[in-house]
Amino acid sequence: MPRACQAFALSLLLTASLLQPALAQTNKLKPITIAQFGHVFLYMPLYVAVKKGFFKDEGLDVRLVSTGGDEKTFTAVITGNAQFGVSDPTFTAIARERGQGGKVVAGIVRGVPFWVVTFKKDIQKFDKPEGFKGKRIATYTAPSTSYAVMKKVLQNGGKKVDAKIVQGAFGTLLALVRANQADMALDIEPIVSVATSEGAQIVYSPASVLGDFAFTGLTVSDDYMKKNPDDVQKAVNAIARAMDFIQKDYEGAVKVACADFPEVKESVVREALKRLIKEGTIPKSPILPENAWNSAIALRKEIGDLKSSGAYKENVDMRFAEKVKQAPQAPAGKPATPVSTAKPSKK
Repeated sequence: MPRACQAFALSLLLTASLLQPALAQTNKLKPITIAQFGHVFLYMPLYVAVKKGFFKDEGLDVRLVSTGGDEKTFTAVITGNAQFGVSDPTFTAIARERGQGGKVVAGIVRGVPFWVVTFKKDIQKFDKPEGFKGKRIATYTAPSTSYAVMKKVLQNGGKKVDAKIVQGAFGTLLALVRANQADMALDIEPIVSVATSEGAQIVYSPASVLGDFAFTGLTVSDDYMKKNPDDVQKAVNAIARAMDFIQKDYEGAVKVACADFPEVKESVVREALKRLIKEGTIPKSPILPENAWNSAIALRKEIGDLKSSGAYKENVDMRFAEKVKQAPQAPAGKPATPVSTAKPSKK
């Protein structure tokens, strides 16, 4: 090789070696911790965003940690142990009442994704709270949204229903019913579809009582949002992209769900995911409307968890979600984008 070519090649190698650390630094992902109530099927937009690499596309290296409680999740956010939280969004208002600031920057789950199931054949379907009279209903422990919703239903607009709430840990409610420690359970997907596949029946849905509802949100502290608005936007972008993916690629969403919940049969995953998409529980957009927020706040105020107004403007910031280009939001409880009708494969 001529000396001129050797010199040129050498200069290229030197340039590349000098640029490599800079490029590595430029491409380095920023570590982000997201605290969640638990590994919950309803949080599918979060898991799709992780598994499909949408967070990484935004430059974020996300680590998920489970806290075991809605209030614990927001505490992790406020103390800085997590940059974001995924749980009941009304805890931003409850925390603000105690002098701790935070904002909901995206909606993750909409509506009331609970269904009451039972294995007891003598309990028939009913559509009014009076159907719970004399019964024991298993819910997650207070102050969970599960407990709050059932307490609200039993208050029955001032005509209290004589029934008992039996509190249990996440994942234990069906066992309480089987052990005759409860007559029925207020549970979520895919547990509901697991139960029906094992002979249980859905006897009641509280969605008709509460309507559109802010069930789960992506939350940040006021301080973190002020100092890291770009990271907040990136996180919301990833969530929005995941929601769009779920609506447009049902089979792809099933694959992610099966990988994330390998203990659940594929047929159950399909049934659960189809129900959540059809009923708008998994929304098309991360935008959380004010009426859904007000419904959730009204519940917390009615059962005594919140005394302040819990105003939307004080606790919710949709600037980031509004910057994301998304398909029009379907109201919760209305059919969403049609999903595949392919028969589930056995697993």
